[in-house]
Amino acid sequence: MRKTICMLLILLTTLLGVKAQDIKVTGTVTESATGKPLESASVTIKGKGKGVPTNVNGVFSITVPKGETLVVSSIGYNGKEVNADNAVVNVSLDKSDNNLADVVVVGYGTQKRANLSGSVVQLNNASLIKRQVSSATQVLQGLAPGVTVQQQSGKPGADGASIRIRGEGSILGNSNPLIVIDGLQMPTGTGQDALNNIDPNVIESVTVLKDAASTAIYGNRASAGVILVKTKRANSKGLQVSYNNFFSKQSFTALPKRVGAIEHMELSNIAYLNQFPTGTALPFTIAQIDKYKSTPANNFDVINTDWENELLTNSGLMQNHNVQLMSGGERLNIFSSFTFFDQKGLIQNNSFKKYDIRFNPEFKLSDKLTLSGVLGLTNNTTINPSTGSAEFIIRQAIGLPAIGGGRYGDGMFGTAAQSNNRNPIAMAEATGTSNTSGNTLLTRMALNYKPVKGLELEASWGREKRNPYTKTFQKNADIYTPNLTTGKYDKTSVWPGVTRLNETWRNDVYQVFSGQAIYAFKVKSDHSFKILAGAQQELTTQYFFGASREGFINPTQPYLNLGSSNIQNNAGANELALVGFFGRLNYGFRDKYLFELNARRDGSSRFSQAKDKQWGNFGSASVAWVFSKEKFFNDISKYISFGKLRGSFGGNGNQNIGSNYVFDAFYQQSNYGAIGNINGTNPYFNNLNTLGVAILQFANPDLSWETSQQWNVGLDLSFAKHFTFTADVYNRTVKNMILPRSLPSSAGGLNDPFVNAGSMENKGWELSLNYKTKVNKWGFDATFMLSDVKNNVIGLVDGLPFIGGGSSRTQSGYALNSYYGLKASGYYADSNDIKASPTLYGAGWSTNPAIGPKPGDLKYQDISGVDGKPDGKIDDNDRTFIGNNFPRFEYSINLNVSYQNFDLNIFGQGVGKRENFLSGTGAVPFLATDFIPSLLDIHKNYWTPQNQNATFPRLLAGGGSYTNNFRASDWYIRSAAFFRLKNINLGYKLPANVVSKAKLAAVRVFISTQNLFTITKAFDGFDPEIDNANGEFYPVMRTYTAGLNVTF
Repeated sequence: MRKTICMLLILLTTLLGVKAQDIKVTGTVTESATGKPLESASVTIKGKGKGVPTNVNGVFSITVPKGETLVVSSIGYNGKEVNADNAVVNVSLDKSDNNLADVVVVGYGTQKRANLSGSVVQLNNASLIKRQVSSATQVLQGLAPGVTVQQQSGKPGADGASIRIRGEGSILGNSNPLIVIDGLQMPTGTGQDALNNIDPNVIESVTVLKDAASTAIYGNRASAGVILVKTKRANSKGLQVSYNNFFSKQSFTALPKRVGAIEHMELSNIAYLNQFPTGTALPFTIAQIDKYKSTPANNFDVINTDWENELLTNSGLMQNHNVQLMSGGERLNIFSSFTFFDQKGLIQNNSFKKYDIRFNPEFKLSDKLTLSGVLGLTNNTTINPSTGSAEFIIRQAIGLPAIGGGRYGDGMFGTAAQSNNRNPIAMAEATGTSNTSGNTLLTRMALNYKPVKGLELEASWGREKRNPYTKTFQKNADIYTPNLTTGKYDKTSVWPGVTRLNETWRNDVYQVFSGQAIYAFKVKSDHSFKILAGAQQELTTQYFFGASREGFINPTQPYLNLGSSNIQNNAGANELALVGFFGRLNYGFRDKYLFELNARRDGSSRFSQAKDKQWGNFGSASVAWVFSKEKFFNDISKYISFGKLRGSFGGNGNQNIGSNYVFDAFYQQSNYGAIGNINGTNPYFNNLNTLGVAILQFANPDLSWETSQQWNVGLDLSFAKHFTFTADVYNRTVKNMILPRSLPSSAGGLNDPFVNAGSMENKGWELSLNYKTKVNKWGFDATFMLSDVKNNVIGLVDGLPFIGGGSSRTQSGYALNSYYGLKASGYYADSNDIKASPTLYGAGWSTNPAIGPKPGDLKYQDISGVDGKPDGKIDDNDRTFIGNNFPRFEYSINLNVSYQNFDLNIFGQGVGKRENFLSGTGAVPFLATDFIPSLLDIHKNYWTPQNQNATFPRLLAGGGSYTNNFRASDWYIRSAAFFRLKNINLGYKLPANVVSKAKLAAVRVFISTQNLFTITKAFDGFDPEIDNANGEFYPVMRTYTAGLNVTF
C-alpha cells in the first residue's frame, strides 16, 4: 500500500511538471510588405493538429508546450515556422505567387479567389496589355482554358475573334457568351462589339464564368458562359496621367499563290487535252506560249499580272493612342480615357477608324452612400469597296489568270481576261465605297448604400444606344483593252454598268433596370454567410429603314433624290423584354467547407404569354472543400500550401433564338396579281398588281426555353511555393433545343415552324499550370494550358434525321455541322483498275464514258447501298461522316521573363486536332463558277502516270465539272492542327533617375510582333485558324509594332 501511494505521488509530480512547461503564446500575424494585419490566418502546433485562427486585427493566442514549433499560414501567403520559446511571437508573412487572396469579380458581386466554388478565371490588366492588337477579344486567346478564341479574319473593323466557352451552346440559337461591362449586361449580338470598343489599356480585369455554379445567377442570358469586364477606376489620391501608343505594320500570314502566265497557258492546254484527247482547238497555241517565254512582260501584248502585288497596295499601317487620367480625392474619384485607333487594310478603300471616350466617376455622397457612373462613347467608321466584300475581291484576285490585264494606267483597268469585265483591282479602287459610321453610347448609373455593417443595397440603370448609318454608292470603272494595231489602250466598256446608291440607318436602344441587396455576416467567427437578392428588367427596341435608287448621271453627287430608276425603300422594327429575379446564398465554415446556392426566375417576351411559356426557373448548387485547412494536412503544408476540391451542378435557359416572335405566325406583304401569283397580273385586278398579305410560317404558341444543365468537378492546388495548378472536368447537356419541324408538301411550301426538340452535349476537361518566382534580379512567370471539348448531338426532331446538306450536316451521334461525304481510296491507276472498281451511278453523277472515269480520277469506296450494305455502286448511299472542324486539344504557352528594367513576353497558342474541308477555288483547278479561272500553285501537284501519289486529280478544263473528282469527300479533308507564335513583346523601362529628370513617373518603350510564324500541315497559303478553306477569306495579319508607355 505504501509503495502504491509513493508511485501515485511521483506520477502526479511528473504531470504537474509537464503542465508547468506549457506557455501561453500571443502575437500578431501581418503582411511583410505593408504591415497589414492578416485576419483568419492559421496558427497550429506542428504535428499536433491543434490550432487557432487570428482575429480581425491579426492577433492570436494559443497554449503550447514550450519549445514546440508553430506553423503560421494564410491563404495567398507563404507559410512560416517559428519556435514557441517566448510569450510573444509576432510573425510577418510574404505574399505567395498563387494570388489566392485576390478578390475576384463574379456575378453581381465579388468573392475571394480562395472561396470560389465554381469554375472561374480572372485576367488582370498586366496580362492583357502584352499584345498590341486591334480588338480586345483577340487578347483573350489562350489565356483561359476552355475558352476558344478564333480569329477568322484580318479585315479592318471585322478582325475581332469569335469566342466560345466550353463549345457550342445551341444548334440554331446564339452561342456567344454574355458580355457584362462594368455591371451592364450587353444586348445579345453586340456584346463582343462593345468589348472591342474598349482599349485593353483601359481594362482592369476580365473574369470568365464557365460552369453553372458561376453563370446560373444570370439565368436566360448565360447558357453559353459569361465574360465580366471591369474597366479602371481611380483608386488613389492625387492626379495621375498616362499615355500609351503603338504603331504597327501589317502583312498577311497566309494567302494562296497563283501560277504565272506561262504556267497558266501550259496547264490549260494539258487540262483541255485530258478532257478532249482528240481535240485540236487548244486554248493557247505553241506560238503564243513561245512568245511569252521569249518576250519580257510588257503589260500590252505579253501580260503577266501579279494580282497580289497589284491589288494589295494599301499600307497596312495601324496606330493606337490612349490617354488616361486618374484623379482621386476624399469624396470624388474620376477615371477618364481617350483612345484613337486607325487601321488600314491590304486593299484600297478598306480601313477602320475609332474614337473612344471613357468616363468613370465615383462620388461619395456620405460615409454610407456612393454614386458611381460609367460613360462610354465610341465612334466607328468602316470603309469597304461597294461592289463586293474584301474577302470576295481577294478570292477573285487569287483565282484569276495572270494573262488578264489588271491596270494599264491611272484609272485604266483591264478586262482581267473576263467576259464580264469584272476586275478586282477596279472593284477595290474605282467602283465606289461602302461607308458605315455611327456612335455607340454606353451609360450606367449606380447608387450604393451601406446602412449597417455587412449590408449593401444598390440600384442601377444602364443603357446602350447604337445608331449605325451605311451609305453605299456604286459607280462605274472604265475598262480598257490593248489595241495591237494602234499600240494604244482603247476604252471598250465600263463595269459594273449600273450606278446605285443605297442608304440604311438603324437606331437600337437597350436599357436595363436593376436592384439588389447583399448581406454578409458571421456567426461565432466560424460561420460566414453572404446573401444576395435582386431583380432586373431589360428592354430592347430596334428600328431601321433603308432606301436605294439607280441611274445617277453625276457620280460626284451621290444623293438619293438624284437617282432616276429602280426606287426602293424598306423599314422595320423589333422589341424585346426580359424580366429576372435572382438570389444567391454563400455559406462557409472556417473558410474550409464552402457552399453556394443560386436561383433565378426569368421571363421573356420571345415566348407566348397565352400558353404561359414566358417564364423559366434556373439555378445551381456548388460545394468546395479546402482540404489544406484540415489538421491532417499540417505536416505537408510546406509542400502543398493550398488545396481545394470543387463540385457544382446547375442549369441555364436560352431564349437567344434569332427572331423575337417565333411563337407567332409570320406574314409577307407583297404585290399580288392573283392568289399565289406574286408580282403577276390578272384580269380580275385590271391587270394591275394588288398589295396583299400571305402567311409564311405557322405559329407555335407552345414554344419555350432551351435549357442547359452542367456538372463540373474541379481541383485547385498551390505547391512548392511557386506552382499553382487547376483542373476541371465537366459535362454540359442542352435540351429542348429550338429546331425547325418539316411540314408536308400539302402545307403549300411554307417555312418550317420551330419546336422544342432534340438535345446536344459537350464533354470536356481543362488543365492549367503556372510557375512564378523571382531569383535575384530575374523574374519568371510561365503558364501552360491544355483543354479539350467534344461535341455530340444526341437527338433531333422526330422525323427529321438530319439538318443541313451538301458537305456538312447535323445528325444524332455526331458533332454539330460535321463534314459529310464520300471516302476516297486514291486514284484509278489504269483501265483495269476502273473495270475492277464499283461503278459510278446516281442522279447528278457523271457517267459519260468519253469523259470518265479515267486514270487519275478519284476512286471512291463502296461502303453502303439502299439496304445499308455495299452494292457494287458508288452513289449518294456511300456518303458518310468524314470529320469536323471543332478544335480539339487547345493549348497555350505564356512565358514572362524580367531582368532589371527589361521585360519579355512570349506567347504561343495552338490546336492539337482540327480538320478543314478544302473546297471551291481552294480545291478545284480552273473552277469556272462566276469568272474565267486559273489555278493555284498547290494544284501543280496533280496526277500523271509519273506522279500517281499526287495531291490533286488529273487536270481538267472547266474545273472538272464533267467528272466526279470534286464531290465532297475525305480526300479534301486536311489537318488544321497548328501551333502559332502569337506574340513576342520586349520592353524596357527607363531608369528612375533618368525619368525623374524629365519630371515623369515612368517610361517604358517596347517592340513586339504578332503571328510571327505558324507550324501546320494545312495547305500552303491557307490559314488553319480560319474555317473557310475555299479561298474566299481575308487573311489574318502578321504585325510588327513599336510603342511607348508614359506615366506623368
